[in-house]
This record gives sequence, C-alpha cells and structure tokens, in this order.
Amino acid sequence: MPRKQPHRGQPSRTVRTVTFLTLALAIVGAALYLSQPKELAFIEIGPSPVPSSTGSAALPATPATSAGAVDLVMRIDMAGFTPPDLDAPADRPIRLRIVNPDNSHHSDGGGVHGFTVPSLGVDVKVPPLTSMVITIPAAPAGEYAFYCDTCCGGKENPSMNGTLRMRA
Repeated sequence: MPRKQPHRGQPSRTVRTVTFLTLALAIVGAALYLSQPKELAFIEIGPSPVPSSTGSAALPATPATSAGAVDLVMRIDMAGFTPPDLDAPADRPIRLRIVNPDNSHHSDGGGVHGFTVPSLGVDVKVPPLTSMVITIPAAPAGEYAFYCDTCCGGKENPSMNGTLRMRA
C-alpha cells in the first residue's frame, strides 16, 4: 500500500508549528518592549548661542539664567494640563518645564501638544515623549490664559485651558 504523501505547496505540520511559535514569540516580545516606560527626550527652549571671541558658541547672560528665575513644572497630555493653573511672582521670568508623555500614535495631533499664552507672546509645540524647558518673559501682576491649540479640541476644550497667575 502506497504511503500518503502531503500535498505539494502545503507546509508540513512541523513547519507550521515552528512558524506559529516564532510569530507568537515575536508578538509577545514586541508587546513587552512597547509596554516598558521610555526616558523622555529633553529640549531646552531659550536664547540661541552667540559666537564668542574664541569661535565657540556661548550662551549670553539672560534673565532665564539669572537668580530671579522661577522654576515650575507642568504636564500636558490628552487629559489636559496638570496642574491647570500656575502661580508665580510678577515681574520675573519663569522657567517652565513642560512634560509631554503622549506618544505619536494619537490620532489627534500625533501626540504633539501646544502651550500658547497669547498675551505674553508664548507659542510653543511640545513633541511627543519630550520634556521641554521654556522661558516665559517677566510680566506684571495679573492672570494670563494659556491653552493647547494643537489637538484635543484646541482651546475650546475646557481641559486644554489654564491660567498663569502672576502675583505681586
């Protein structure tokens, strides 16, 4: 009696099993890799370097590096600003670190968020998975509205709005 031969073009059961296990292992490995927290990139926004007499770049003395600067931290993600309100002394520049933990896979804006304070001339875009330090210029006492106009419904979204309070 003749032996049964597998049909041509069909892989053997062993080949299918090995292929399945390889793909399953690759998927589990990718899921584990993507689920691990990543270190955020860091971008400093401020004055551009100016050439010194030696030809190398040096930062000029600015209020952002003076002893009068105030440091604040704010997180901006798809849920909004955290904290939504910032308090700082008036008439002093503010160094604000903005952390954007969102990745680029968001359908609205690609994970980029904005920080706009129109009355102070501030308008920056914070790329996904970045931490950015910006310098807000010294301003008199008062309340200054800020918002994100890049995604999430823009400034019309209540969670994407906040207030910078400059106190005397």
